[in-house]
Amino acid sequence: MLFNSGQFFFFFIAVYLLYVKLPHRGQNILLLLASYIFYGAWDVRFLILIFISTVVDYSAGILIHEKQEANDIRASKRWMILSVVVNLGILGFFKYFNFFTESFADFINLFGWQVSSPVLQIILPAGISFYTFQTMSYSLDIYRGQLKPTRHFFDFALFVSFFPQLMAGPIERAKRLLPQIQKNRIISASNVTEGAWLILWGLFKKVYIADNLAPYAYWSTTLANGDTAGDLYLSGMAFVLQFYCDFSGYSDMARGLASMMGFKLSVNFNLPYFATNPSVFWQKWHITLSSWLRDYLYGPLLRSRLIDGNKTIALILTMAIAGFWHGADWRFILWGTLWGFTIYIYRLMIPYITKYKRRSQTTANILGVLGAITTLHLWMIVGQFFITPAVPVGFRSIMIILFDGSISSHTIIDLKTILFYAWPLILMQIAQFYTKNLNVIFSWPYPVRITIYGILLFLLMTRGAEGGAEFIYFQF
Repeated sequence: MLFNSGQFFFFFIAVYLLYVKLPHRGQNILLLLASYIFYGAWDVRFLILIFISTVVDYSAGILIHEKQEANDIRASKRWMILSVVVNLGILGFFKYFNFFTESFADFINLFGWQVSSPVLQIILPAGISFYTFQTMSYSLDIYRGQLKPTRHFFDFALFVSFFPQLMAGPIERAKRLLPQIQKNRIISASNVTEGAWLILWGLFKKVYIADNLAPYAYWSTTLANGDTAGDLYLSGMAFVLQFYCDFSGYSDMARGLASMMGFKLSVNFNLPYFATNPSVFWQKWHITLSSWLRDYLYGPLLRSRLIDGNKTIALILTMAIAGFWHGADWRFILWGTLWGFTIYIYRLMIPYITKYKRRSQTTANILGVLGAITTLHLWMIVGQFFITPAVPVGFRSIMIILFDGSISSHTIIDLKTILFYAWPLILMQIAQFYTKNLNVIFSWPYPVRITIYGILLFLLMTRGAEGGAEFIYFQF
């Protein structure tokens, strides 16, 4: 059931009309049932896995807290480990089993032993990478003493399965979302206004921009055998726009749907393409995953005996695992590792960049613009491993982009087409950047806002891509 489908539209309208009429407890039960219906619509078997995660972490949270209260730290740690093992075990089996067995067989074959790997026809459960991380953070926060467990099973089950953000985030922390579930919610006019805008803007980014640019973005999978640098460069830039609009469009719609019901979800993207360096980029892109990895992976790695405080190793390992989180493929591991090295190299350059920035404000501004352009192009170049079918093809695409220098007769025509779909995003994000306000539209006069809503709706209806394409991150 896709957000950009008629099926979901009627589903949400039905849920919402009931929701606004019910008291708080009734709302929660309705949302839990709606979330299970929403998730089960993909494959009813998936409900078994999400229920296992829910039961294990609900029970583990209570037992971790009780053992700590009894000063039984070892038992508390065992329950925390059980939570982590169950969640990572579910994620590992369904997402990575074939990858590990095939990689092991390939390694053994290097020594001349012929080993065939067992391949299971496993369906990847939708949203599994998101809800396992979300529910696992609950147990970890209780173990760290940062959160107390809830005794209300249905509230916790709703925290795990809340349908607006279940499939592709934001990855919410229990200390942020659970209190909103447990307390009475007031649906104000501003909730509805902001929610409606986020739904419209997210839908526009997905259907008008991302889905229309998808054919251009994936040229790289076929053109790397001989077409021009201009074509592949445009393909990479189309991917940059498509990837962002697809994923941030989902996040905006998730936030909008939640806002309509009185919830406030985390901002997951904060103008990442205006980031002036690679480090800041990852503070603005998929913010909830970046912060999760910082708090539950990078920090513990840094404190571990294995790393012994080595920030470089901890950084590169964290980014490699971030890449692996995206998919069971060496392309994603390479993608994440390259980003780790990129951030490391930038950190080495910070003293020199800071020195030049201090010369004058003009110099600082120029370096900021150059940094944003460089970071955007690094994202595009390293992103070749995200969209090409194999590592060698990715390297070949990068070499053509960097060193070929040629363009084709249709390069300019295709550039115009890409800009045609991208211009609303570019104008809106420039306004958001200069005002430092993601909700800048609400500061504009009402006639201006109505005009913008009308333009977006007109473009959606007349030029929106047909077919209701699945969101990119559903595969992760």
